[in-house]
Amino acid sequence: MSIIGARSANLLLWEERMRGVSDELYITTDDGTKGHHGFVTDIIKKLLEGGTKIDRVVAIGPPVMMRSVAGVTRPFNVKTIVSLNSIMVDGTGMCGACRVLVGNETKFACVDGPEFDAHLVDFTLLMNRLAMYQPEEKLAVEKHKCKREGCTC
Repeated sequence: MSIIGARSANLLLWEERMRGVSDELYITTDDGTKGHHGFVTDIIKKLLEGGTKIDRVVAIGPPVMMRSVAGVTRPFNVKTIVSLNSIMVDGTGMCGACRVLVGNETKFACVDGPEFDAHLVDFTLLMNRLAMYQPEEKLAVEKHKCKREGCTC
């Protein structure tokens, strides 16, 4: 069984690939343009509360979603793995941008992961660290905006 979600139908990724490898595929969109109007966590919670046996959940996506998935699966004691590849920068462990606290131990997603037990990841610290870079990210986007007509960069 697989669940995929996105903010909107036009942002869904790998729907056909997931359909090809899943006996059941649930689709969610935040805005309701396709599938369930809501979040992947809505489906997970409904399945778990309905008694569906789920041995493992693997969550890949934005940290806020992975944190929510961990919060839903924790009370049901479902092993939950998150992939923190989205926080990696250089892939060597030298920049430290992917530093994360897992089970009270400092880890680097690029060399120690990127997959970790979701119930051991300190998502509060992770989200706070990611928020620190938002002003620089906004500045970089503004500087990169191309002024040429027809440019899609």
